Amino acid sequence: MRFEIWVLEFLFLDLSASEGVVSQTIQVLYSDAAVLAVNKPPGLAVHEAPGRGRSLLRELREQGMADLRPVHRLDKDVSGVLLLARSPEAARALERRWGEVEKTYFVLCHGAPPERTGVISAPILENQTGKPERLRRALAHYMKQHPAAQVPPLPAPKTSAVHPAGRSAQTAYKVIETFTPAQELPRFSWLEVRPRQGRMHQIRVHLAHIGCSIVGDKLYGTKEAEEAWGLGRLALHAGRLVFPNPAGPEERITVVAPLAEDLAAALERLRARR
Repeated sequence: MRFEIWVLEFLFLDLSASEGVVSQTIQVLYSDAAVLAVNKPPGLAVHEAPGRGRSLLRELREQGMADLRPVHRLDKDVSGVLLLARSPEAARALERRWGEVEKTYFVLCHGAPPERTGVISAPILENQTGKPERLRRALAHYMKQHPAAQVPPLPAPKTSAVHPAGRSAQTAYKVIETFTPAQELPRFSWLEVRPRQGRMHQIRVHLAHIGCSIVGDKLYGTKEAEEAWGLGRLALHAGRLVFPNPAGPEERITVVAPLAEDLAAALERLRARR
């Protein structure tokens, strides 16, 4: 049985201001005994870091919601659906079946892909400082298969790159809207993208690989400021997550996050100038 929840319930947690940080409101999109899905605001890291900075987990804990375990990750600047487990058992159940999860993102990118729909297929090599063995294994396997090959430059620490030693990765995309605001201004596209794996920075790396870097991506794309469109961050939104119910093997839950206000405003500015 497929159990779809587009927006089951909106619960608002008023987060008090502390340590000089303006309070935020976390929108809860779905909640049951096993999991919690929230609409993560941009600019807020998921995990806690040393020091006095804020994080999503810290904000939720201060509202009495402790012991939550993120079962996937969103970068600090990314907005949208984030799923958290309420117990180690629920986290393990979801992790075992994470290959069944469907993730849909929306992104504003530079330029336009060559086709209206397509799949970007290119191996991605990850240089995760917390998992150095993954990089070593990938390089060792590549050299074993290609002993005479010259290894291309490796991605910098904490980044990924399209690389022949990387793991297989595919990202499906669909062009929803294309903007050419004026002759003297660059072209932009609004895309729906679905990564089939979960490689580090997969969407960002794949779009940059085809020459369509994400607006505001200063790591893989242009260094130009994007404040002209009202955006000071990566224009990437996790719009929909479909996952198996850990308490019901035959049930699938769909959670949708409304578009973040800054992205919605940027789209309206582009439409007005088109």
